Amino acid sequence: MTPGLLLSLLLSQTPDIHYTAESVEEGVQRTLESYSFTEWEPSEMKEPLYVGVDEANLRQTASAEGAVVATLPLGAAVRVLEKGKERLKVGEYVNHWYSVEYVDAKGTADAADDAVFKGWLFGNTLTPFRFEGDFDGDGEKEIATVVMSGDFKIRVRVLEPNVKPPRRVSSVDLSPAGQGYLSVNGGPATAKLVPAKTAGVTLLQVDSSPEACGDFRTSYVSYTVPGNKKGVLGKAKLGLEVAGLSDSPTFSRFKVSFQAGKKQLTVVRTNEEEDESGKVVKTKETTRYQLKDGVYTDLNPAPSSSVAESAP
Repeated sequence: MTPGLLLSLLLSQTPDIHYTAESVEEGVQRTLESYSFTEWEPSEMKEPLYVGVDEANLRQTASAEGAVVATLPLGAAVRVLEKGKERLKVGEYVNHWYSVEYVDAKGTADAADDAVFKGWLFGNTLTPFRFEGDFDGDGEKEIATVVMSGDFKIRVRVLEPNVKPPRRVSSVDLSPAGQGYLSVNGGPATAKLVPAKTAGVTLLQVDSSPEACGDFRTSYVSYTVPGNKKGVLGKAKLGLEVAGLSDSPTFSRFKVSFQAGKKQLTVVRTNEEEDESGKVVKTKETTRYQLKDGVYTDLNPAPSSSVAESAP
């Protein structure tokens, strides 16, 4: 089993999001049917979905002109009741409308005090990925979400709860893997939290691995506030990105290990490819990185070693 296939199988066992369309020349209009995106079936939903954008207007009808029932904050949990039958274009997105239920908990022991709202959200606002963690080390937890943007990027947002709207969310865009190989815009993404006890700082790990492509990528997103001040909006950053390839006869694999105490990580990359004589050349590269201001910088990489052997 190739590394790319193995990663695809692992990712398929967890929720993912995707948003893709074939690459077109400038000025060419795509049809609604040319878009592929994550769709949720209410009958199959065991877990809630979350608002993945800064704010989402819950509307009375499945229309961008529908009356606003409530405005939901980033990270709000909703239960999907119904998926709209038609795929539509709203703004820069193509998706379905979803009928959802939102419970606005009042923080009391009596559930009867909670306000329950029902309405419609457009699909691009929803995500299965919502995380809470003390990303900036100030002792208070932030909220992070992952969605696909209208220009086919993976968008990570981090909300600083104790900062007043409207400027309390910082975002960073990541590129999905496989676009060059598949001649598409966009791709898939799955995400998980890397706790501070593992990395020395809380990170969001985003993985992208298209099923039809040997290209795969792991990105680590950080969130920092100068001086770790409370109640101040920080900045979400791409801390490190590592890519691999499983496209016979070329293979490039990587393994990431963290040194939490030093806020460092090590990437060991193994490469295999055929030379002109048909022999497989293996090389191994070890690179150490230091985290500084939310970004991992290269620390004197160790020299590479290579071993040649006959091709199978």
